[in-house]
Amino acid sequence: ENTHVANLPQPVSVSYSAVMEHLAKAEEVLLHLLEDQRAAINKFCEGYEAWQIGLGAILVYIVVGFVWDLFFQEKSIIERTKLSVFRLVRKIPIVRRMIADQLKEPIKDIEKSMFKHAPGVAHTTLPAHMAPEAVLSLLKKEYENCGEPVKRHKSGKVSGSIYIGSDDRFNKISETLTQVYGMFAWSNPLHPGVFPGVRQLEAEVCSMVCKLFNGGPEACASMTSGGTESILIAIKAYRDWARDVKGITNPNLVAPRTAHPAFDKACAYFCINLRKIPEDPVTRAANVKAMARAIDSNTIAIVGSCPQYPHGTVDPIADLGKLALKHNIGLHVDCCLGSFVVAYMQKAGFTDFPDFDFKVPGVTSISCDTHKFGMTPKGSSVVMWSSPVLRRYQYAVFPDWPGGIYGTPTIAGSRPGALIAATWAAMMLQGDDGYTENCRTIVTLTRQVAAGIKLIPGLRLEGRADASVVAWTSDKFNVNRMVDPLSKERGWDLNVLQFPSAIHITITMAHAAPGVVDKFLADLREVTAEILANPTNKDVGSAAMYGMSQALPDRSIVVDVVHGFLDTMYQTHVLSDKKAD
Repeated sequence: ENTHVANLPQPVSVSYSAVMEHLAKAEEVLLHLLEDQRAAINKFCEGYEAWQIGLGAILVYIVVGFVWDLFFQEKSIIERTKLSVFRLVRKIPIVRRMIADQLKEPIKDIEKSMFKHAPGVAHTTLPAHMAPEAVLSLLKKEYENCGEPVKRHKSGKVSGSIYIGSDDRFNKISETLTQVYGMFAWSNPLHPGVFPGVRQLEAEVCSMVCKLFNGGPEACASMTSGGTESILIAIKAYRDWARDVKGITNPNLVAPRTAHPAFDKACAYFCINLRKIPEDPVTRAANVKAMARAIDSNTIAIVGSCPQYPHGTVDPIADLGKLALKHNIGLHVDCCLGSFVVAYMQKAGFTDFPDFDFKVPGVTSISCDTHKFGMTPKGSSVVMWSSPVLRRYQYAVFPDWPGGIYGTPTIAGSRPGALIAATWAAMMLQGDDGYTENCRTIVTLTRQVAAGIKLIPGLRLEGRADASVVAWTSDKFNVNRMVDPLSKERGWDLNVLQFPSAIHITITMAHAAPGVVDKFLADLREVTAEILANPTNKDVGSAAMYGMSQALPDRSIVVDVVHGFLDTMYQTHVLSDKKAD
């Protein structure tokens, strides 16, 4: 006898009539409970008039809503109270005037800096006509070399910005791309029937980039105008996917505090709650456990960076992938800054670099700026998807417009076909061998700079220099005291960080010029020694300004200053200059 089978639970036969009998009894009990509750409510309301009962119900609704808004929001009650207090104080007339007066000087300084290298005459009205030779002459004389960007790039003293090298190859590529622009100047991928060549070029760029990031047979992509647009449409797609598949109407996105502000912008544009999670205070990598605690039933996706912009640290993408799979949510990896450097790490011989792309289970989308380490002209990026099912949620389709059925793959309608063609051409010119060598050069220089900073007394690295960014700070002095001596006195164009204070440099092929890295480290040692020799000196200039901006509890004042900066970008002349044309 098979005792194993005999000991298993045997199926139980249940008749239809028995099931219906049990359901009838359950219904009877439920109705009895409802009748008891109705009787209790009627007894409670005895002695009250109808209008009193109605008013009471409205008051209860208001109180419950108030309590819910008070305790169940993304921002804490303390943070919201602080913001409300600052907002109320700023409405007091005398306070508003004081703030306005205090903002005048920084705005003037911004204006002065903005127009330090301005053309001699501002053209604010159209001329009747201008000959082609005159247009070219004016551009070359007044605008092309305004601020000497080419000279600064060739000096190797600019952090990021222009990612290609400044050698003869740079000049040859620039000449070729100029011809490509001319060939496709009037093309527009919005009309693939008119410009089938541009459509094909974009499809080929997307295919090549997907392969670089180990996309599978279903991997697909779209070209965008830059990293911000790539991130915007990725988050928009996750919102629409979550609404369609999961029924989520109050979505949230979980991201490290170090994630790019493009995620803030996406959440602001598309009405998504952004949950920013503090990173590891030592490595500056994403805190996966803390991010896991922030995920709930309304989370549509999580974010990781490779690397993150402030400190150059690569987030633990493999761990984030496990988290995304566990909760059945998206994982977007921001490789906008990492670009083709991180894509070529393994091939360039840096085998210790962790997996971060579509090889990692759980990664569903990646953004990569081809106009950074892809060495293509500005205004090109690629957003990739693990599946075309997800990509469809990024599309904008309007089937009922009187002008016809309208649909676009990205935010823009018309797009410059010349830029697509130039991106394709730049990638072909660099080729697999060129990108491999670029990666090897850039990462070697990055590690050289990081090792050099470790040897400078008074300085220490902030985060990890995992790819192309090196950040440093000091435990001995306010690191912002280094800004003016390095930038204004020695010509280095660096990036200032906050919370905590630090400075970083993004290594590009321009830093591969002979002696540039040695000169940079020598200047760091010299400036650090000068500051350590005068520890009691007060913070002045940029050091005082950056210190004050971080100390302000009311961040809306910082916002006002930035608004002034952005306004100044659209001025054609100094506003106080009455003689400006």
